[in-house]
Amino acid sequence: MRHYLMLLTLFFLVQTAFAQEQVDSTLTTEEIQFRDSIAAINTSNERMQLIQETYNAASSAFAESNFSKSISLFDEVIALDSSNADAFYNKGLAQKESKQYTEAVETLEQAFSLDATNFDALFQQAKCYDENKESDNAIVAYDRILSADPTWGEAAYNKGVIFYLDKDYQQAIAAYSQAISINPNYAYALNDRGSCHRALEDYDKAISDYLKAAQSDAQAFIYNNLASAYRKSGNTEKAIEFYAKAISADANYEMAYNNRGTVYFETENYDLALKDFKKAIEINADYAMALCNRAAIYHMQENYTGALADLESAVKLQPNNATALLNRGITREMLRNVDGACEDWQKAYDLGMEKGKEYYINNCE
Repeated sequence: MRHYLMLLTLFFLVQTAFAQEQVDSTLTTEEIQFRDSIAAINTSNERMQLIQETYNAASSAFAESNFSKSISLFDEVIALDSSNADAFYNKGLAQKESKQYTEAVETLEQAFSLDATNFDALFQQAKCYDENKESDNAIVAYDRILSADPTWGEAAYNKGVIFYLDKDYQQAIAAYSQAISINPNYAYALNDRGSCHRALEDYDKAISDYLKAAQSDAQAFIYNNLASAYRKSGNTEKAIEFYAKAISADANYEMAYNNRGTVYFETENYDLALKDFKKAIEINADYAMALCNRAAIYHMQENYTGALADLESAVKLQPNNATALLNRGITREMLRNVDGACEDWQKAYDLGMEKGKEYYINNCE
């Protein structure tokens, strides 16, 4: 009886399977193909929906600066779609923001290999090298961009910045000039090329570039640089004029007040100088240079206590400021603190200031 039941069950299953086959056999080949294609489309749609939802979640995590989560989610997208160039690109950006520069460079290279029109991937690669202080690699990367797209002015500009920071002013000028040839109104490139000329003491070219930069973008720092070039060239009247324009452009630009105060000091307009130094310090109480400059005025006025207070603050902010140490030593001597003065002069000399040695020898030995 037991065996009979098993056979019946088996027979029933076979019959059921046969009946299903009979139903399928009623469909035409075209109908079967249509049925299978619909199933495939449904599966594909579900997969695409999952990719899109995961991609959106990764983008949201990036926008919230949750870069580790963003990287993980973009990895999920890539696992589902290994040809998704945008996922590679955005993952690379997330790695860059996380300062995973080596990994970001590799990911961005994959993005570019999948989409050779995405020059942004190459640009971000170059910025990874730049931010990671790999100057040589950054320059090669920026050149790669310019070879692919000679109109990419920012790549030329960034090359110039690297050379400028390395004090390779001639190379910087060449790079900035390339950026300016792409965009003649590129204010930052004009300004920075002007700073190269100023560093090389070619003040006429510096002034020319700063004027063009100011015409393109009348920002306070450009006027400040223009004024400083005029000051270096000996044209104090123009220097004061353009420091005033810098202040008009930004009333809280403490550097312009300090620099104009310096011109007033050099031209013996001490009251105006003191007013500007005070204003600079009012805007930024931690402005060591302005504190030193106000101390110089106080020293001239024989307000040694006021001078010492400013120099104490300056040295606290910049312990290796040799000029501040030298002047604090002079002020301490005026207040009869010879030991303190000698200590300051010795430190100034140790930091490379020969004047510190001279004061020390003449007053402390």
